[in-house]
Amino acid sequence: MITYIKQNFGFDNVEVSTLGGYDNLNYLVKTGGKKYICKTYPYNTELFKIINAENDTLIFLSKSIKGIYPEPIQNLHGSFLYETEINGGKKILRMLSYLDGESFIQIKHTQTLFESFGTFLAQMDLDLQPYNNNMIKARKSKWDNQYIYLNKKYIHDISNPDNRKIVKYFFQQYDENVLPVIQNFRRSIIHNDANEYNVLVKNNRVIGIIDFGDLAYSPLINELAVASSYAIFGKENPIDWAAIILKAYHDILPLRKDEVDVLYYLIAARLCISVCNSAHNKKISPSNTHLFLSEKAAWELLHQWITINPVLAKNTFRSSLGMEVNR
Repeated sequence: MITYIKQNFGFDNVEVSTLGGYDNLNYLVKTGGKKYICKTYPYNTELFKIINAENDTLIFLSKSIKGIYPEPIQNLHGSFLYETEINGGKKILRMLSYLDGESFIQIKHTQTLFESFGTFLAQMDLDLQPYNNNMIKARKSKWDNQYIYLNKKYIHDISNPDNRKIVKYFFQQYDENVLPVIQNFRRSIIHNDANEYNVLVKNNRVIGIIDFGDLAYSPLINELAVASSYAIFGKENPIDWAAIILKAYHDILPLRKDEVDVLYYLIAARLCISVCNSAHNKKISPSNTHLFLSEKAAWELLHQWITINPVLAKNTFRSSLGMEVNR
């Protein structure tokens, strides 16, 4: 890998170490006192287009704000993304700037941090609102809440029958409570994966975010649903913690009452997507633990979530925003 990096980017005195990856290989590159992230993927035409759209999004964001999103790095030929042969296989390769910071999962959680998280997400979504990308708009990903049905085929991979019942229940709740109203929601290109490993923190506030591989053109409220589902892992009162993120987000980018009213079901949807994919990945790639890092915490939260009255959740979320509460 060092040879390929030197040849394509002109770096000298390169040090390379392997990092974990969900469905691609990542490398930390050190050279000349600077750090970069090199990412490689098995080549296919569709994936090349998607990664190119991701790069385009990052370039758009970096025009106004630098240092909080990864920035694509051009190779010696002026390309941000290219094909190459590595170990006899055709690969997609690209380089990104490295962002410093502790991951969200590594530090103690406070109200101040959660407020910072909500503010950060809202500002990012405001930055993304004028952005348009037809490739992202056309994408139908199993990690996008609005396409939760793409994950139904993985339910049978969940070995515990009681766990399967919980997932089936929340799939049904999505059909009954979200599908009838979701077509009226505001849509935008969103990050769609602000999980506990992708969010970067410094001095008790969120200062950056990485991994834009799940970008989606989706209902705006799904940004909060995804982010909240991971942030509230292990919390005694998860609804109250989610409400902190919600209010901070709403103060910057106001939400509508109908969007807030289904947040409970959307958080459950993301958790179900996560555990379905974890169960499936355990069957097809049991040695890659990166594929199910959040599985245990997601199941614990799902077991908590099903004990929470949806009306109580809705009222808690409404109350945090100063909206009318249904008694």
